Amino acid sequence: MKVIVADINGTQHEIDQESQPDFNVLARWSGNRYLVLASNENDLFNPLDPNNNINKRDKERGGLFWKLRTCSQECYLQYTTFLRNKNKASYLLAQRRLYNDFR
Repeated sequence: MKVIVADINGTQHEIDQESQPDFNVLARWSGNRYLVLASNENDLFNPLDPNNNINKRDKERGGLFWKLRTCSQECYLQYTTFLRNKNKASYLLAQRRLYNDFR
């Protein structure tokens, strides 16, 4: 099964489900399952924020702070749009969608 992943620039790559790309994956789409890089508090990773580090460790829970989390298709589309054009409005819309997905 093919999976579509997005890198830090929003470029989408089609890969095999078992393969591991040689870049950081910020969004993933396989079938009808959408994932975006977010924290446990459902804050989306913002590569434009100098305080965000993709390899940050979670001191409270252990493991990585940023993980791929399930979201809606609308959230995925807004987030990948943000990654491509770096427009803060798309980021805010994706963030709101992510919050509303878990209410």
